[in-house]
Amino acid sequence: MEFLESILFNTPDFVREIYHSTPFAVLKFLLGIYSAVLFVNIVMLLFQRGLAGDVRDTLLGMNVPPELTTKKSKLKKRWEKIRAKIESGGESDWKVAIIEADNIIDDLIRRMGYKGENMAERLDAINPGQVENIEELRRAHQTRNRIIHEDDFKLDKESALDILADYEEFLKEFEVLE
Repeated sequence: MEFLESILFNTPDFVREIYHSTPFAVLKFLLGIYSAVLFVNIVMLLFQRGLAGDVRDTLLGMNVPPELTTKKSKLKKRWEKIRAKIESGGESDWKVAIIEADNIIDDLIRRMGYKGENMAERLDAINPGQVENIEELRRAHQTRNRIIHEDDFKLDKESALDILADYEEFLKEFEVLE
């Protein structure tokens, strides 16, 4: 029992001596350098893998273009020009505005990583839970196709505003528009 007590009472002195010894100081220094090198390697690997994209994928559940997350003001300005065409123009301006809106949304969806040769195929690749107004986007895109392919397609201002509202819902979902 006395032996055990002597070990317990003398251990703190023994540990203190080891901790302050020169070999242990060298070991601590080398482990500090090793830790710093490991930390730098981890940071470099994260940047090399594209940390921003991975974080965006993880948080949003999909790869989202920067225009829908950090660069919203540029997209808002483009959208305001489209809205101005609908507000002030005639039927030809309304059709151009719908085509431009469709092109913007198609570009965003394509850069989200949805596969397909055209917007209709990309819209079909989207799961309904990922984009809330997927049916409205399909309807809006069908109207755009009619504008492109039917020479005698007529569009009134109210219909143009409805179609534009369908595209705007997509942008509101990502909080680009209020």
